[in-house]
Amino acid sequence: MSDDGEMELAGGIAVLAAEPGHAAAARLVWADSLFAQEFAAAEPGAAAFGDDAPADLLAAIDGIGEGTIVRVALAHATLFAGRYAGSLRVVGLGGGRVLLALAVAAENEAQAADTRLAETLDAVPIAAALVAADDGTILWLNAPFRELLDGSEFDLMGTSLASHFALPGAFKTLIAATGKIAASAPMPTPLKTLSGVMTPVAATAKRMRFRSQEAALVCLSHGF
Repeated sequence: MSDDGEMELAGGIAVLAAEPGHAAAARLVWADSLFAQEFAAAEPGAAAFGDDAPADLLAAIDGIGEGTIVRVALAHATLFAGRYAGSLRVVGLGGGRVLLALAVAAENEAQAADTRLAETLDAVPIAAALVAADDGTILWLNAPFRELLDGSEFDLMGTSLASHFALPGAFKTLIAATGKIAASAPMPTPLKTLSGVMTPVAATAKRMRFRSQEAALVCLSHGF
């Protein structure tokens, strides 16, 4: 257990109510969605600990002052009836409340970022897809993109976007025109839908990392 002035929130957070000196009886006030994904029993009012509560974590909660951040390393512990191994940040909020923040491994941070990116792009009104940069395999696509290709997510995920560009070599030309900083200029190309209809679009691309691989964000707009 150590004092730690840096906060880490990407892995999920929860607020516990705990009377001073009675950390073992702490109950959940609120948890964000990431914390709830880790612990299915983390619902408001649920007991945080069982009979085998980790002593280091209880001591941190009992002894923490308002505004203080303490990191506790747990080899294995039961928290909200689930098993947890890793670091926790314990933050003193005052008034008998503490905040717990789950630590995040680098790969989990990347997965969370990928998820947030997909959720964000799913909300925009343009046709957007994330594809593998080497062969155009569709890794993810939003609803407007599916509508342009006239197919469902199940029809399109894992297929090659290059096969939907009617002009030979169009995908390679598009990817070659972009970099990690600059997006490509709009490139006109006929788009072949799953039903065989040709529709004119303008495609732009920007290279990026997605799901631990080299990828590109491809956006389509109607017409030339």
